[in-house]
Amino acid sequence: MESFDSQSPHTLSDDELSRLVVIVVDQFGMGLTRKEFNDVVLALFENIAGLETIPVTTARQYLNVLWSKYLQSCNAYPAG
Repeated sequence: MESFDSQSPHTLSDDELSRLVVIVVDQFGMGLTRKEFNDVVLALFENIAGLETIPVTTARQYLNVLWSKYLQSCNAYPAG
């Protein structure tokens, strides 16, 4: 897992990151491309208090972690 500054107002716990992935899967399914996924997550960040001002570098780190969790979720529960 990547290291995030735990003192930052933009810090999300592993549980919060997992919940974001569940929201993405529930609302948008398991067939998103990386670009679509990034767009969805960045839109979610805009609607979460404190994350609407997330620095670009932190957002990129979270996108990488969330994408990995998303792929794991898709592989764990393949469509079919």
